[in-house]
Amino acid sequence: MFYPAYLNLQNRKCLVVGAGLVAERKVLSLLRSGGDVTLISPEATETNANWARSNQITWHKRQFQSGDTEGMFLVCAATDLPEINTQVFKEAHKGDGINLVNVVDVIPECTFAAASVITHEDLTISISTSGKSPALSRRIREYLESKLGTVSLYDESSETNFPAPSKGDGLPYPVYFLLENRHCIAISDSEKTSDFLAQRLDLLRRCGATVERIAPTTDSLKRISDAFLVLVDDIGSENSVVAALDQCQLIEFINTPELGTFTTPILVSDSDLIISISANQTEEIETGTAGGYSIESVQTQLAQQFENNGYGEFIDFLGSLRPMVMESIPTQKGRQRFFDYLIDQVPCNEGQKCCLGFEAPNCAVKCTFNTVRGGQADAARQYALQQVNL
Repeated sequence: MFYPAYLNLQNRKCLVVGAGLVAERKVLSLLRSGGDVTLISPEATETNANWARSNQITWHKRQFQSGDTEGMFLVCAATDLPEINTQVFKEAHKGDGINLVNVVDVIPECTFAAASVITHEDLTISISTSGKSPALSRRIREYLESKLGTVSLYDESSETNFPAPSKGDGLPYPVYFLLENRHCIAISDSEKTSDFLAQRLDLLRRCGATVERIAPTTDSLKRISDAFLVLVDDIGSENSVVAALDQCQLIEFINTPELGTFTTPILVSDSDLIISISANQTEEIETGTAGGYSIESVQTQLAQQFENNGYGEFIDFLGSLRPMVMESIPTQKGRQRFFDYLIDQVPCNEGQKCCLGFEAPNCAVKCTFNTVRGGQADAARQYALQQVNL
């Protein structure tokens, strides 16, 4: 399971290494969240080149070099060359100690995963399947886009010719932290655990993190430098404590979110399916409205649809197939076609597309989705194996 977080990137230095459409999407999303973006690549898409000419981004027209990640808050590697991507990861995370590094489609070289994102007026919704099924994440995003009557800017083609975004459209930057075996710290001077802190601590542990809870004392605060992320619940207004926390790259002040570098959004979850919901202004995250929607009402509607309705079980099933598919299907496009087919098709009626229970929660058609959530995962696996061998 991945930990959902909405980053505050306003004027923070962000690096993208890569020349293609994926790099363009990374640049776009970072710009819209207020990041100070640098692009490094010998070539660039026309859109990225236009943003560089209009001084929206800084473009170094060359290959990545040692030292390029120094001073960055967030780094994304999106080249077609695995050796360069690996070099970026090692320089940024292991060399410069940067806690936010993403190598596209290479989970072992990521400290965070990108989210599938929907923006609708002042509402942001992100979807993750914790890396187990990008295809299902995309299907859920497309369904929610249709339901809300919106299109995600992060997934449009380069031919759309986006206008240069103003630096920071008020959007948070949704990501999912990979916390397996990472050390995290919670700071509180209260013996009682607040509900918000308790929820976060439970989520951290479910994501595989080790969690240490400390008091805001001088001796205790010396330990935070080695933490991947820090949660601050209740420390009063002690200036010396706040100053000591300035060294933290990833810090959430639960009661005063505007002071931190990330916030934990409102969640709807079912096992490894995580849907995060936020208004685009930090102070409205917990209780606000966005685009005419109450954040609470959106959460309620999505919870009714996606929690305890078999989606988590289906994601686990699809994730269990990935090692076999990686070995049997050599190309990324081929693997994508396989999972799209498996999710969409109804075995007894090839012309019918699986509805995934979106508009018909009680649909009983014998698709792969219903087979799995009906307790017949072995039968679904046999069908999947047949499709690989065709």
